[in-house]
Amino acid sequence: MTIVLIFLGLFVLGVPIAIALAAAGLLGLYASPDGALLVSAVPEQVFQSLNSFPFLTIPLFILAGTIMAEGGVASRLMALAQITVGRGRGGLGAAIVVATMFFSGISGSSTADTAAVGKVTLPTLRQQGYPVPFSTALLAAAGASATLIPPSIDLIIIGVVANMSIAGLFAAGLIPAIINGLGLMLMVVYLARRGGYGVGSGRVTFGQAVRTLVQAVPALFMIVIILGGILFGVFTPTEASAVAVMYGLLLATVVNRELPLRRLPRMLIETVEISGIVLFMIAMGAVLGYTMTILEIPGRLAEQIHTIAGNRAVFLLLVQALFFFIGMIMDTVPALLILMPILTPMAVSYGIEPIHFGILVEANVGLGLVTPPVGVCLYAACALTRLPLERVIRPLLPFIGILVVTLFVITYVEGFSMYLPRALGLTD
Repeated sequence: MTIVLIFLGLFVLGVPIAIALAAAGLLGLYASPDGALLVSAVPEQVFQSLNSFPFLTIPLFILAGTIMAEGGVASRLMALAQITVGRGRGGLGAAIVVATMFFSGISGSSTADTAAVGKVTLPTLRQQGYPVPFSTALLAAAGASATLIPPSIDLIIIGVVANMSIAGLFAAGLIPAIINGLGLMLMVVYLARRGGYGVGSGRVTFGQAVRTLVQAVPALFMIVIILGGILFGVFTPTEASAVAVMYGLLLATVVNRELPLRRLPRMLIETVEISGIVLFMIAMGAVLGYTMTILEIPGRLAEQIHTIAGNRAVFLLLVQALFFFIGMIMDTVPALLILMPILTPMAVSYGIEPIHFGILVEANVGLGLVTPPVGVCLYAACALTRLPLERVIRPLLPFIGILVVTLFVITYVEGFSMYLPRALGLTD
């Protein structure tokens, strides 16, 4: 309890979350018996937390996503989405959801998806009469819902900290991601028609459709390379991230010719900055995780949840309630680092497939990306449209509601998550 109070106190005071995690862990160790001796082992714990080969995928997928965002890929994917699902009133909103899912299959970062697709579509949203608060809410929800699309950085972290197959998690996330996307598309079309937003697109000629598809094929082929290579064992997720960078460079500089090489140093610097934030958070979260392990907090928490739950259905409900609450006040990475090693063995004891458990947790994490006050996709969308958060809350509520509905579908229907991993032989 002392550790929680220290962390919450530092959080309220505005201390960065990574520093608050480490400080709460260190103070908790000092207060324990043999505290000085235990603290001396902290540097080794920090090193070991980052000494994982799969973590190389994080900076590489971030770099690949940045290259593709600035190399004209997002605009081509958006154009393809518009000629397929973007017809009729509300079609542009539905196309944004599809384009975000396409782009998520390249970037691995929900915040990058929101920013890239938002930059391309905001002018058109304004032209078609979509209110700016509604557009902001839509962009945030689309980015958050696509977090299940591989190569999601969160799924990589879940695989490492909970000892799950990353390839299995990637395969398991596809069908639940489609469920999220379909739910959002139905909601945005309904709201657009009820509110009179948007206009029906004109007739698309066969030549225009073919030209748009041809321009989008290289980007779609990148998704095929990444996912197909991983799922069919051609290369590991780490190798796939390196392939994505090289293919992205080729596509952006040679095929699309929209990325001058002089911009590459700035993109590398941005990649290092973003990767540093993620990896620093992981390292500092390891300090708190080490303290909780020493003080036997995971075991006590497991006993409490087990006592309250009693059965599988109630356990899953408690897990989702816990992650929903945590997601509103804490960033994604520390929540996964702290809770997944504790809750995964408990889930297995209830007969829940570990990969399915990872997916249902990640679906909840995606919901947390769009719920204030710590929803990073929400902040990214507000930054693009320059709107204060309070003006976006009301139009955001229907999108949060539909994501809650799809969350429960994903949670309680295991087959949606496990069909592809079982079919591809990727279960443990």
